[in-house]
Amino acid sequence: MDEIQFLQSLLRTNSSNPPGNEHKVTEVFIERCKKIGLPFKITYLEENRSNLEITLKGHGEKHLILCGHMDTVSPGKTEWDYHPYSGEIVEDKIYGRGASDMKSGLAAMYLALESLFIEKKTPPATITFLATAGEEVDSCGARVFLEGNEARVIDALVIGEPTNEKVVVGHKGALWLEITTYGKTAHGSMPDHGINAVDHMVSIINILESIKVDWQMEKQPLGKSSLAVTMIEGGIQTNVIPDRCTIRVDIRTIPPQTHQTLVDELNKRLESLVGKNEIYKFSISMILDRPPILTPASSNIIQCALAIKNEIDSNCSGVSYYTDAAVLNPRSEIPTLIYGPGDEKLAHQPNEWVSISSYRRSIDFYKALILSFDEKMIAEPNPFRGGFK
Repeated sequence: MDEIQFLQSLLRTNSSNPPGNEHKVTEVFIERCKKIGLPFKITYLEENRSNLEITLKGHGEKHLILCGHMDTVSPGKTEWDYHPYSGEIVEDKIYGRGASDMKSGLAAMYLALESLFIEKKTPPATITFLATAGEEVDSCGARVFLEGNEARVIDALVIGEPTNEKVVVGHKGALWLEITTYGKTAHGSMPDHGINAVDHMVSIINILESIKVDWQMEKQPLGKSSLAVTMIEGGIQTNVIPDRCTIRVDIRTIPPQTHQTLVDELNKRLESLVGKNEIYKFSISMILDRPPILTPASSNIIQCALAIKNEIDSNCSGVSYYTDAAVLNPRSEIPTLIYGPGDEKLAHQPNEWVSISSYRRSIDFYKALILSFDEKMIAEPNPFRGGFK
């Protein structure tokens, strides 16, 4: 099976999450590993869900992890030009759910490691290929891996998410909040007899608008932080004063912003509204909490990537989406490179595709990265070197 057929086999495996069914993807890797005698490790999360690990021992003490997720989002209800699980090839494009995000990056990382195993080449550092479950929802696979490997020393992490072959040194953090206001029901014709939770939510949204300006920061290459109210629900029918209203808020952060600090500040401002009798009662829940990740361009893994691409530090980029690195490396203590063949603009879109030529170049890139990440590169102790814990 060549590299194109291999990617097609991954794309034809439905691993949309929920429910995930990532073990079906794991089985595609297992079949290939067994054919060449490449050892692997499976960690089961639950029925039909698993992580896959493959480790290639290196000459030295350094350890590099290549990580990607096996799940995808749903194809959605929009009609595709080509079936989302067909792996259809049209000119230089392979279509399918996960083509960009991120089965092409996952396949390319695996094939880079596989080629070294077949060629009997020992890399300078020990290489672990980690394919995780659940990144699109709760990063359950990354969390399970972390629980079992807190003491493992890691020198660098590579995430194969779509970057259009750009060297990416970090991503924004993601904080999703659910805010609820509470009131008291009454007949719609007698609003003074109730407490209108929807009216009170308007006050909170106004506070969020002011906070959006106060909180906004900019840091290159990640860009600006952001805040958006993305969902709202309240009331039971037209002639009843609503006693409950809920919104969802999507906040994207950059260092040095911390999510707990933002939540504490929001709580403080809303408590002030309660004290002024502008709102009656509220609650705030964290739905998702992923910290921002940022690695210095001077880090060895980034310098290796730039050298392969024949580029300079100023070519480093950042991305808005979050990755499993936010779980595996929440304090940015492990130098992390994000690099993949897909186009991030195609992620979660109908008619998702990846360029075949970009996919093939990425296999070569990952292989060169593995062979150039050398323990001799560091002349003095690496201040970033540490375990996952």
